[in-house]
Order: sequence, then structure tokens, then C-alpha cells
Amino acid sequence: VPKTMILLICGIGFSTISGAQTRISAKDALNIAFRNNLQYPVNQSLIKKAGFELKTAGEIPKTGFFVENEDIRPSDHKGVLKIGITQSIEWPGLYKAKRQYFEEQLKFYEMNKSALDALIRKEVNIAYYQLWYLQDVAALYKKLDTLYAEMNKATRLRVRTGDAAGLDSIASGARMKELQALLQQNNRNITEQQQQLSMLLNTDSVYLPLAEKLEKLHYNIYNPDSLHPSLALQQQNINIAKANIHVQQNTNKPEFSGRFFSQQLYGIKDPFTGFSVSAAFPLFGLSSARSKIKAAEADMELQQKQLNFQKTQFETQRKTALTNILRAAEMLKYYEGPGLKESEEIFKAAMLSYQAGEISFAEMYQFYTQAIDIRKNYLQSLNEYNQAVIEYNYFINQ
Repeated sequence: VPKTMILLICGIGFSTISGAQTRISAKDALNIAFRNNLQYPVNQSLIKKAGFELKTAGEIPKTGFFVENEDIRPSDHKGVLKIGITQSIEWPGLYKAKRQYFEEQLKFYEMNKSALDALIRKEVNIAYYQLWYLQDVAALYKKLDTLYAEMNKATRLRVRTGDAAGLDSIASGARMKELQALLQQNNRNITEQQQQLSMLLNTDSVYLPLAEKLEKLHYNIYNPDSLHPSLALQQQNINIAKANIHVQQNTNKPEFSGRFFSQQLYGIKDPFTGFSVSAAFPLFGLSSARSKIKAAEADMELQQKQLNFQKTQFETQRKTALTNILRAAEMLKYYEGPGLKESEEIFKAAMLSYQAGEISFAEMYQFYTQAIDIRKNYLQSLNEYNQAVIEYNYFINQ
């Protein structure tokens, strides 16, 4: 197979992906996500709704109008015709408790934006750096394609000169076809990852990372004094539950009502005018009222336990992410040190030795496989390191 044809076949997939597509940095991708992500409008609508609910905290019951005829006697069938209004109000403490309850709900949705920021930052970085890793894998496969073409050329030359059996040429051709399949599979993975990134950015545009080698991320020291936005949200759930207890405690309080009437509206001479004030006490249903208070207290206790669980879970996940960082970093030390350099030397030495007839094709391919594995493992370790850093930075809100 001519080398130019092999290069064309192997490069078709990646060139289709990389051609006519915009390259953006991780920072640019985050800025697009912060502008376009659909979770923000949803949260903004919840804030708007909570703001309107807050305005209902001081809601006064409906005002009543009445017309009545009373004090009818057998000797006077006309009676006393009255017209008036009635108004009732709830226990004053209930209005205050409701207002506090709605204020705490509004705070929850306002605080939720910070939690969304942290989650979206994590998800976008995961998708972006995974795409960047796949792009570097594609670049490695393209470089291997060139090396395999040279290897195939060398085997065919030795077969023609009678220095090697035809099996070497067949085997090298099979390895090239395998590489083509791997490259196509990786290109499909790139397309899938691009779709994931576009979904997070809420855009129809298709992006690629920068045309640079995959960078190594950094992480900061954990500050235990800062509370993660997700944990702060759960803390706010406790505040909401506490406010609900105050609402339930004030719900079963006395209610007051007033009544005013007058005959002047009928134009009667020497009219009757008066008023009455009454209070309604919860003589019945005390057991139900106490049960509602206990249910609200149980809910607050539940929210507190949920916060304790989330704190433990977050700390465990943070430590796991840090362990993954350190484990990947140990491998990177080797690859960044002698590993990659030795890999390049193995490629060159193996090809020269085979061309000189010092080693067989099987031996050359074994050396090639060793060198290729070093490069692939380096990219894999770097990707695992970056993904662990992204996870760790999420848990420390960086």
C-alpha cells in the first residue's frame, strides 16, 4: 500500500473532525456555558416565583359585607335593618413567621446560583479536557501511522531482497489496518465528546480544544473554613425547616375579627350604629396542631442529618480525588522524566536495527509496542490526573 494512500485513509476521520471547526480554550468554554446553560433561566424563574410568594406573607383574609334584619318583634315586623362590613385577621406572629419562611426560600434559590456555577464548571471542564485528551490520542495515532508506514516500507524492501519472509510484510500491513480502526474509533469518541460539550454549552456550534498538547492542571490547598455551595444549600434547607416550625407554632393561635354596622346608609332618622370585636380560640384540634409542629421539627432534624451526611460524603470524595491525583502524579513523574525520551529512542533504534538485519520483524514490533504503550499510558495518566484535579477542585470550590 503506498504511503500517501495510507496517510490519506488514516487522516480522513481526524481532518473531517478538525476541519472548519472553532477552537476555544477551557476558559472560553466556561464563559459560554455560564451565559447559555439552561439551568440558569430555570433558577431565575424560581427566584422570581419566590419573590412573589414573599409578597403574600402579609395577606389579609377577605373583607365581608353583610345586610341583616334583626330585633323583629310581633308588634314590629320591620325590625332593625343593618348594613356593614366584617374583617378578620390572623395572629400577628403568623404573618411574621410566614414572611421569614418565604425569605428563607428566596435565599435558597439565590444561593443556588453558586452551586450551579460550581457544578457547571466541573461538568464543562470534564468534557473539555476529555475532548482534549482524545484529540492528543488522535495526534499520536497519526504519528504512529507515519512510523507504521516506514515499518511497512522496510518489511516490503527486505521481502523483495530476500532478507525476510513475506510474513513480515503481511504482519506489518495487518498492524496498519488495526491502527486505522483505532483511529476511526477515536474519531467517533471525539464526535461524541463534542456533542456532550455542545450540550453543556447549550449551543449548536461544534468546538475543538486548542491545537496544543494537553496541559497539566494544578490544584490548590483545601481551605476547611469555606463551605461548599452545595453544602451551603443544605444548610439553607435547615433554615427553611426552622422557619416552618415557627409558622406551625403560630398557625394554631387565636384569630381576631371585627364587625361594624350602621343604619345611616339607609337614611333612617336616629339610626343605630355599632361595632363588635371577637376572638376565635383553637379549643379543638390541639392534637393535630401539635402533630404539625412535631412534623416540622422532625423535618428540621432530617435536614440536619442530611447535611451531616453530605459533609462526610464530600470529605470522602475530596480525599479520594486527592488520592487519585497523587497516584496519577507518580506515574507522570516517570513519563515526564525518562519515559517519553526513552520511547522516542526505542522507535529509532528498533527501526535502524531491523533495517540493518540485526533483529527480526517480531522483535522490532515488540519494541514498537513497548514504545507505543509508553506514550499511550502517558496520555492516559495525564488525563486521569486532570480529571482527578477537576473533581478535587469541585469539592474545594475552585
